[in-house]
Amino acid sequence: MNEMANKKRLNVHLYVTPLCNLACKHCYYNAKSREIFSGRLLTILEMKEIVTILSDSYAAAFDVEGGEFFLRPDIDELFEVVPSHYWNNITITTNGTVNVGIDPKHLRCLDEFRISVEGHTDELQHDIRGINLSPVLETCLHLHSNRVPVTLRITLHKKNYKYLPEMIEKFIALGFTKFSMYEFQPVGQGYSYRNEYSLNQLEIEKIFNLLLSFTNYEKIELLKLSLSRKRIPIVTTYRSKFVRIGYNVADLSGISSLTINYNGEIGICPWNVGDDVIGLFYKDDFKTDISKYVERGLFNHFCDYCSAIRIIYQQPKGN
Repeated sequence: MNEMANKKRLNVHLYVTPLCNLACKHCYYNAKSREIFSGRLLTILEMKEIVTILSDSYAAAFDVEGGEFFLRPDIDELFEVVPSHYWNNITITTNGTVNVGIDPKHLRCLDEFRISVEGHTDELQHDIRGINLSPVLETCLHLHSNRVPVTLRITLHKKNYKYLPEMIEKFIALGFTKFSMYEFQPVGQGYSYRNEYSLNQLEIEKIFNLLLSFTNYEKIELLKLSLSRKRIPIVTTYRSKFVRIGYNVADLSGISSLTINYNGEIGICPWNVGDDVIGLFYKDDFKTDISKYVERGLFNHFCDYCSAIRIIYQQPKGN
């Protein structure tokens, strides 16, 4: 415990593939279709080295994603080669439309297994992702029946935020109790839709008030709303109200950011993948390279899109 407390905190985004079967309006990654991609991919063993080296040297929390995570055909091998005690610091995100060909026992070891939804209706899901909600919910419910604690990842925007209470209630009724929320960001594909979907300050306040007036928290195990640094002043204003109903407010601005792309490019900002490359992954040099980057403060990153503050409701253990 003391060893972990003394390690430098590091948020790591690891992209295992650039491929995706969807073309979401808010995709900051600008994922590629299967028809146009060719190029180098990190091997499974290289990804194992990244996870183990960073976990052993730092208090590293991993977001492992794509593209679409499960479009990588050999991804199941990652669960076989990375020892199980590393998985509790890893979050995996999928769009829920591709077969999850991983043994549920492995998924239960994760910090979080997230499936992206954009609302509680086919209309809301289709508007952003071009697909209905129904097949995604089928995936969620199948995993739920296999005791995989699914976290629903929801992007809030102009067209769905007002339905937040009924959205949560519907998902609770289906047996889901964990929610991770972000606001729409005008980055990547999202830039073209910034006027249509970006939330203004008044709408953020309305979201806060919807959460403050929600009355069914006893059915929620976890609810997180992560916001960028431009929202820090308004979160500060509402802080005492959230604390009063059981939320914590976490300052994320002091956590370093490291991004590793599918082709081994080492960068900083997960919202800027491929545009801030500072190095390449080489197994023999990786530990030394990262140490040098950390010493130089290259990962001490602040931008307008990375999560800088988070409000968190978490059911006390044992409830």
